[in-house]
Amino acid sequence: MDRYKDFTVEDFVWDTFFRQWVLSPTRETEDLWEEWIENNADAHEKVQQAKSIVLSLRLHEPEISDPEITHIVKQTVGRINASEQYPSFEEPAKQPKAYSFPWLRIAASIAFLLISGWIIYSLTTKKESQKITFAKAIQEHKDSVTEKWNPSMKPMTVVLEDGSKVTLSANGRIRYANKFVAARREVFLEGEAFFDVAKDSERPFFVYSNGLVTKVLGTSFTIKAYGNSNEVTVEVKTGRVSVFAESDPELEQKTSGRELQGIVLHPNQKIIYSREEIRMVKTLVEKPEMVVPKAEIPQFEFEDTPASEVFATIGTAYGIEILYDAEILKDCPLTATLDNQTLHEKLFIICQAVEASYEILDGQIVIHSRGCKN
Repeated sequence: MDRYKDFTVEDFVWDTFFRQWVLSPTRETEDLWEEWIENNADAHEKVQQAKSIVLSLRLHEPEISDPEITHIVKQTVGRINASEQYPSFEEPAKQPKAYSFPWLRIAASIAFLLISGWIIYSLTTKKESQKITFAKAIQEHKDSVTEKWNPSMKPMTVVLEDGSKVTLSANGRIRYANKFVAARREVFLEGEAFFDVAKDSERPFFVYSNGLVTKVLGTSFTIKAYGNSNEVTVEVKTGRVSVFAESDPELEQKTSGRELQGIVLHPNQKIIYSREEIRMVKTLVEKPEMVVPKAEIPQFEFEDTPASEVFATIGTAYGIEILYDAEILKDCPLTATLDNQTLHEKLFIICQAVEASYEILDGQIVIHSRGCKN
């Protein structure tokens, strides 16, 4: 994060890691940026201005003609060059009478300029990134790299030299070294595949897919990274997985060590990475499965059981953190048998019975309740 000390407002606006934090914050990025801002108080104003500009890209304003946009953009850029800072949104500089728009339209015009350049930059970066990752392995190690492609509609399993298994879906394609060397195991993926990675704490396993890096030590997970899709998803079945963008300013640090850094996913969690917006959303897989051994699976038969204990039992069985107010829910008894329901069906039934609701937030389940009526 040291490189951000000398950033201007414009530098922050164009930085993909900064944009990811502003548009789709997670607990990890919130903590990282809050700590950095606290230690760099002199940059607080620049950060706030940059955040305002990035968020302005979400504005939905009435259509403005091209000549009007061009005129305002030229004036805005000229003003930025002259003062080396963006105008305050509370007190916008006056525009010529012929183009006197509310500040929202000025923000929209700035957004037009930013998003146009950013899209070009992003597409170029992605193409170069893919060219580096996929082509580099082939060009530098032509004789020691293998490429596997699944032309059929049936899954195809590929066994790597370390014992890891990759199950390719239809049209899935991977490239990898015939023999992993040095301190890492690397695979390049196009399409969809399920990975069952052999555990090796000394050699982390990396999957590169459409600008997203997935790092594991030994676990199982699915990656969907189709070339014509804007999104890349990673779904964890067992173990832990860390993910980060190839554009992450701390990429080298996160890939060099053995520990897992970046956004860490646990069983039944997934990340949705937007390639165009350079942002990540952490949530749950569509159909969470229980992670405890079969011998330890509870019967989910409750009789006058406090709802707090019910949620604790379910959270343990699925390996998902469920956040709730134990003091409030301890007086909400539940009598039910929930053996055959999915996780979401279980949660729905419980919430209906104890007058509560739930939402999925940052890969966790949050229970909202005001307690039960006597």
